[in-house]
Amino acid sequence: MTRSDPQPHYSERLGVPAAYWGIALFFGLSFVTAVTFMLGELILLVSTVATVGLIAWTLLAWGSLRITVDADGVRVGPSLLEWRYIGTVAVADRAVKARVLARDDAFLGLRPYVTGLVLIGVIDGADPHLCWLVSSRNPDELVRAIEDNRPSGVAEPAEHSRLDSGE
Repeated sequence: MTRSDPQPHYSERLGVPAAYWGIALFFGLSFVTAVTFMLGELILLVSTVATVGLIAWTLLAWGSLRITVDADGVRVGPSLLEWRYIGTVAVADRAVKARVLARDDAFLGLRPYVTGLVLIGVIDGADPHLCWLVSSRNPDELVRAIEDNRPSGVAEPAEHSRLDSGE
């Protein structure tokens, strides 16, 4: 993996909103208190610390999804879609989301607390993924970053993804 440009052109982290933290802590601590209250203070304290740790670990891991557009292509978490395989890119609406979710061959980088969606077509016939459906707080900016940073040798593809062709 060679990186000619170390600076990403676009970067976004889909962190979990504060409301999710509040809800998770409220229900987690309510349950732990109700279950362990009668078992003694030590068990209550240990289970409370363990519950807070588990909730924090879960929400931090879930909210660590990073989307970047760089010299290599588009990254969603640890996955990379190289420039030569990126097809048509567009902001997705509910109808497109429903159509993609009805299939089992799409790469999904979704978070329920982010409403914006971007559809990235895949033009590699050997790739098991039809397309990438990615959550984004700034879907228009992500689409613009992908379109504006396509390498000059990789123009807007004449070949459409398999989703565009109705497969």
